[in-house]
Amino acid sequence: MPPKPFFLTFDGSPNPPATDRLLSKLSSFNIHASFFMEGHRLEKEAECARRVLAAGHDVGNHSYHHPEFDKISIQECIREVEMTQEIIFQKLGFYPNLLRPPAGILTPQVEDTFLAKGFDIILWSYSVKDWEGPDAVSVSRRILDQAFPGAIIACHDKVEWLTQTLDIVVPTLLDQGYEFHKISEISTHGTIRDGIQ
Repeated sequence: MPPKPFFLTFDGSPNPPATDRLLSKLSSFNIHASFFMEGHRLEKEAECARRVLAAGHDVGNHSYHHPEFDKISIQECIREVEMTQEIIFQKLGFYPNLLRPPAGILTPQVEDTFLAKGFDIILWSYSVKDWEGPDAVSVSRRILDQAFPGAIIACHDKVEWLTQTLDIVVPTLLDQGYEFHKISEISTHGTIRDGIQ
């Protein structure tokens, strides 16, 4: 039977104590995920970011202020990403190669620029709009109804019903034969919308 990978990603972190609740939930399932961090949050919550990394999860770049990259100049886009790269290096000790543009907005110029800088640009396979809720059951249904092998979904660690959502989604997908992976385990490079090898 072919593998059925599934990729959980979380944007806008770190947001303690919500991030820590999420870390505890992921640990209880013994699964790993990928966290895309905003520089201005990481500056204030470096200890939480270190807990994410220590738990074995990916840490990627989600810009400094979270501007939409089609509304600012390419120079400002580069500054947003490079500022966050430096903060991640200062606080966590490495430069990530995973980049998720805010809101998943990617112009051809932005894409070409950051691919040329060696980033893997991580988008998502389908939107679950977890912040819209209205509750865990509704969000879970949106995730499960669209699930397919290799799917990458984007959630947000500060959403209040996230841990309850995972209580529904993770066991269901495991029962269906899915395996949870980190983005860094994808062997392809470039602009990535799913993890199908």
